[in-house]
Amino acid sequence: MDQKNLMLNVLAIETSTEVCSVAVSVSGELLLLEKHVGQRHSEVILPMIDQLILDSGISLQQMDVIGFGAGPGSFTGVRLACSVAQGLAFGVSVPVVPVSSLEALAQATNFEKVLICQDARMNQVYFATYERKDSSWVPLTEPCVCDPQEVTVPMGGGWIACGSGFISYEEEFKSYFGLSGLTVNVDHINPSAREVLLIAEREFSNGRYVAAENAAPTYVRNKVALTLDEQASR
Repeated sequence: MDQKNLMLNVLAIETSTEVCSVAVSVSGELLLLEKHVGQRHSEVILPMIDQLILDSGISLQQMDVIGFGAGPGSFTGVRLACSVAQGLAFGVSVPVVPVSSLEALAQATNFEKVLICQDARMNQVYFATYERKDSSWVPLTEPCVCDPQEVTVPMGGGWIACGSGFISYEEEFKSYFGLSGLTVNVDHINPSAREVLLIAEREFSNGRYVAAENAAPTYVRNKVALTLDEQASR
């Protein structure tokens, strides 16, 4: 089946931060529902999906594809998004598109070159750089986790920095980026299901999707917690 030029029905989920975000697109009309829920994603995600699908006027069985924010981000959050997307996709026999949560944040901007730093806790950030190419994003630095002091700006000017890391670790970044001349934009802090949906729609149309059983989160940190000794040494 040629997916290009079709008006798709798409469901997208993004739970990699403290914001629980769900989006539905039906024949080009996009609906979005977001709530700041802290760590309560598992309690609210399914009711939010049910509400949005009800508001859209179609059923889950009419979806063509399901996208989810695959991280990096909150360990439990990205696992939840993946498992919910898998469960729903299994139930209605549709494919899944895992979307980088950092790319989704870049997608929300109007910039051409974006450096993303999301707060990764434990005095670290999730870091990636993206350059816009037509309607897609090319990662110049693949998503990774590092200390704020290890973040590097790619060669060439015009880079805009976005993400919650620049708020959480403002002092750590201030002197470094003051010298680099990088512009920090704090209007874009959390990835949204809106952008996850737009990327998932594009990827699906280009044949880049997976079966539900093959969907997986993006983990860039081997440890989810520091030992007490490690924390004390920082």
